[in-house]
Amino acid sequence: MNYYDEDIEVVIGNGNWIYIGCDVGKFNWSKVGKTTEGLHTRHRSSQNPDYCIYTAFEIIQGDVHDIEKKLLSHLEFQCRLQRLPHISTNNDSECFRLNSGEMTWLAEQFIENKFGSCVTYENSLHGEMSRYRCDERVYRHFQNPSNPKSQPIPLQPMSLGRKSYFTGNQETHEVDLGSGYYIDVASGITRHRDDDC
Repeated sequence: MNYYDEDIEVVIGNGNWIYIGCDVGKFNWSKVGKTTEGLHTRHRSSQNPDYCIYTAFEIIQGDVHDIEKKLLSHLEFQCRLQRLPHISTNNDSECFRLNSGEMTWLAEQFIENKFGSCVTYENSLHGEMSRYRCDERVYRHFQNPSNPKSQPIPLQPMSLGRKSYFTGNQETHEVDLGSGYYIDVASGITRHRDDDC
């Protein structure tokens, strides 16, 4: 058990992430990128104040550069998505005309099928791939791509910093049953809040 804990400390938190960026003012736009220095280094754009990280998958082993390269190729050639060109150079960018929620699904499927051992999985309610996920209001905005009335959402700045970005940040660890009772998801045990004191 101790060996496992030490091993996890070495591997997790290396700063390698594949992320999906969104623009709260552009419903059908997303950016696919990578970082080796933590999400806090990619969570804003000085040219675009409406940009934020929508979701991200921590790469705990493997080459994040190779994973990103293969993911972009998969999106372009297998999914037939067109990378948006940079206006000044006409070089391909990492941006696509696709909703961030849909792009997250495509990226997750690719990573799970090709690089599943390079990420962690949640073992609480769903067992899906662990991820960082943006603020709930931003997340919900991009969940209904067929809604033609989706408008830019007014948001207050969130003051996110280095410690705000970690995998599993939006996971539920307990379910409220009412009257002070809850279920601890990890253990499956029903408890009462008074018992915790």
